[in-house]
Amino acid sequence: MTYPPGGQPPSQDPQFPQQPAEPTGYPPPTDYPPAEYPPPGPPSGQRPSKKSKVVLIVGLVAVLLLGLGGAVVIGAVLTAQGKGPFASDTKRIEVAIHDFYDTLESKGFEAAAATACAADRAEFDALPEEQKQQFASATVAVDLDRIDRIMITGDAATAHITGKLTLELPGHAPDIDTSTTEHLKKEDGKWKVCSATSAQN
Repeated sequence: MTYPPGGQPPSQDPQFPQQPAEPTGYPPPTDYPPAEYPPPGPPSGQRPSKKSKVVLIVGLVAVLLLGLGGAVVIGAVLTAQGKGPFASDTKRIEVAIHDFYDTLESKGFEAAAATACAADRAEFDALPEEQKQQFASATVAVDLDRIDRIMITGDAATAHITGKLTLELPGHAPDIDTSTTEHLKKEDGKWKVCSATSAQN
């Protein structure tokens, strides 16, 4: 068989169109999750760590101790003032005397009588109206220097008062006392000034 000059014998294999090459790999991964989503957090219902429990317990203990400390301080102050549950009878008697005379000076006889024992209240209530009006018009100035020599016998007590008490009634010269012995009686667990007790002794 003759071939074209300078030519090669034609290929014996049939000619097919060239097939595209098979893909050799996967496309590069994209970001997951998408950037607009927040980063994943702990699953819902996750139990608090032991560290957070310890912090909570320490905080509660601190609050409790502060509350107890405040209660102790208040109790100590009230006791020193003769008003707490642990105050002595001597301290309570001093407070009762101060309260009576402070009321007498600032609010008058009727208000002071209301803080006294039951016998003194009854005696004041039994006064004629005219005499009550005289007491209402009186001016009282009290300056207590010292309360001492407190003697307690059961539910009765006496105390020596040093100071200055000035009583002024309209149309009368001022009446001034510099010392006196005050009588008290314990009623319903409280010490009260009780002049009626002195009349019985």
